[in-house]
Amino acid sequence: MRHARVLSVALHNPSDEADPEKRTSINLENVLTLLDQAPTYDPDFVCFPELTLHHATRGDGLLEAVAEPIPGPATRAVGRMARELDSYVLLPMYERNGESLHNSVAFIGRDGDVVGVYRKVAPTSGEVNSGLTPGENVPVWETEFGTVGALICWDAQYAEIARHLAQQGADLVFFPTLGSADGNLRDWARYQGFHVALCDKHGAHVYRPTGDVIARTGGWNTPKAEDVDLQGGTARFSFASINTDCDSYTMTGGFEWARELQKRYGDSVMIHAYPDDGLFVIESLDEDLRLADLEAEFDGMVPLSEYEDEARETARMAVDRSPLLSIEDGR
Repeated sequence: MRHARVLSVALHNPSDEADPEKRTSINLENVLTLLDQAPTYDPDFVCFPELTLHHATRGDGLLEAVAEPIPGPATRAVGRMARELDSYVLLPMYERNGESLHNSVAFIGRDGDVVGVYRKVAPTSGEVNSGLTPGENVPVWETEFGTVGALICWDAQYAEIARHLAQQGADLVFFPTLGSADGNLRDWARYQGFHVALCDKHGAHVYRPTGDVIARTGGWNTPKAEDVDLQGGTARFSFASINTDCDSYTMTGGFEWARELQKRYGDSVMIHAYPDDGLFVIESLDEDLRLADLEAEFDGMVPLSEYEDEARETARMAVDRSPLLSIEDGR
């Protein structure tokens, strides 16, 4: 068992300020104001929506004026709050990286420093034509709460991005967005075996590998941000406590290992069976028991993502020209 407390902030920043410096300043002030409210939830992670720092600036012709480096002034300001919160913070923004501009999310550590950056791998044609450069990597970051990754909005249309995350052992994937990809994200959580925390300006929730969707905005645990001045903006909090020691496993090859696992470990594990999908979702319920140790102990306990990769490459190697795509490791 490995619990993580996830706070998503569905912040809809105002977009009526024409001056790019003032627009960014208002948006950043709102982010800091909401981070000041976050201790109520004692979060391990806080996520904001896509481009929360630079909402609607590209459409207003302000992209060149607002993009800033990572690390930079905004990440330093948010980093100070992250350090006070003792929480990781994901800050989506337009990034200036040398001569290139990116739709990015900065992953800021509990010490306030930038741990890494994810640059949107699959921006839309409109984004690219307006000057944004696609990212070239799908990184993950190791934390005390599991392996963490991110993707942004239109990325959810491309299954290979999910495979890259799963190959690197992602346990929790953050999805700052300005749109929805409900069906894809449900499938990714189930078949890749990681949690997905969606954060949009209108709402937020978490997809679990079990198929549950939790912490949807609009309920008791997702209150509106009240008694704070967001300068014309609105926000709602979405909070979830999740077990990141959770993964999906293939049923191919028989169930004996699962029966033996249940017999040997009893209430230390939770086994969810989905025969129609040909998989188990298994969670460790014991702080001293890790799924990685169980995989080493039980032959046949193979993560679904690993099994599918092996089957893919076996099929590709068996013929000269396979229609199956190759998914390279470590990208």
